Amino acid sequence: MKQLILFVIIFSLSTNLFSQPNNPKMHPPKEKLSKYLNLTAEQEKKINDLNYNLRKSEIDLKSKINKNRLELKKLIDDGNIDEKKILQLVDDNSKLQAEIKNMKMKKWLDIYKILDKEQQQKWIKGFQKITEPGFMKNKMKERMKDRIHEFRHNKMR
Repeated sequence: MKQLILFVIIFSLSTNLFSQPNNPKMHPPKEKLSKYLNLTAEQEKKINDLNYNLRKSEIDLKSKINKNRLELKKLIDDGNIDEKKILQLVDDNSKLQAEIKNMKMKKWLDIYKILDKEQQQKWIKGFQKITEPGFMKNKMKERMKDRIHEFRHNKMR
């Protein structure tokens, strides 16, 4: 049982270690989205407000997640293996992460409601594209090829 708890804890902590930091290159610039969807100034403002509100809420939730992880680490470091407390912290973090995912989907739906019919079709196509199997893998391959090309090009100078 202790091994199972230890595995759950290590797994929970390790997912954060391997997560990617916020990288502006990973997200399309606002201008690109605005141009692709042909947004009006009013639509842009509404979308910016939605993005701001999501990020603000997300910061609060991620802060709670990090505090729980820190508390979990302290319990383990102190040798205080309280199964109930550890599982509660892991469960709390799972709920907070699910809440973040729900907020992101809600934002996507709110943006959809702001758009006109033609824009909605483009918005759906974009969503379908990013949810295709292998999309992120292919995107990462492209970025890696670009970086290697950039590195080789800069090295030759």
